[in-house]
Amino acid sequence: MLETIGTDLHIHALPGIDDGSRNIEESKAIITKHYQSGMRRIITTPHIRSDLFLNNKASIQAAFDTLAKDSAIEWPELELSFAAEYYADDHFVELLDRDEILPLFGPYVLVETSMRLEQPLFTSILRRMIDKRWKPVLAHPERYRPWWDHKTIYDEVYEMEVIFQVNLLSLAGKYGPKQQEVAETLIEKQKIKAIGSDLHRISQYDDLHRATQNPYYDQLIELPLLNRNELG
Repeated sequence: MLETIGTDLHIHALPGIDDGSRNIEESKAIITKHYQSGMRRIITTPHIRSDLFLNNKASIQAAFDTLAKDSAIEWPELELSFAAEYYADDHFVELLDRDEILPLFGPYVLVETSMRLEQPLFTSILRRMIDKRWKPVLAHPERYRPWWDHKTIYDEVYEMEVIFQVNLLSLAGKYGPKQQEVAETLIEKQKIKAIGSDLHRISQYDDLHRATQNPYYDQLIELPLLNRNELG
């Protein structure tokens, strides 16, 4: 069912490290569900955010090692790795300046901003990333409430060649009808270039499958996607 996506590049499946999986048992259950659904490449992306989840490479590596130590036995065909989902704050800028970034792969870096408050410096942080030769992958643009009434921000950010990553859970209406509507509009306008599950709990898996029944999912998987290395 999910094999056509290629890679899940946004998922909170490392145990006990952020607001995602709470323990190793839940982490393994999430990965097993993905594997059974046809997913063969998963990039785990715990939060790095100074006011909530002050993770670093060492803490992420430790959680990843706990999950991955038996992966060759439990999921023999799975390519499992880790990166981070960065909140665009002052701490992230410091990490940029110190070249201490955990990319998805190559130059691609998963980044988010506030879903409720306007962040006037966000576009300047994106430009700073680009100046440093990183390629921003914007997590769930459909969820940013301040953007809904200022729709030109979508065009402005997209024209910076920022990659828009939609959450599959948005297509299931998991976050609300407006988030689903915006996600579908971005798909219809062919502005989505990456897909993530953004799973945090095993209990969300039914919603993930429901998302694949949305007619916009069929449009989505026909687009050129970073998940399948189709962006050149």
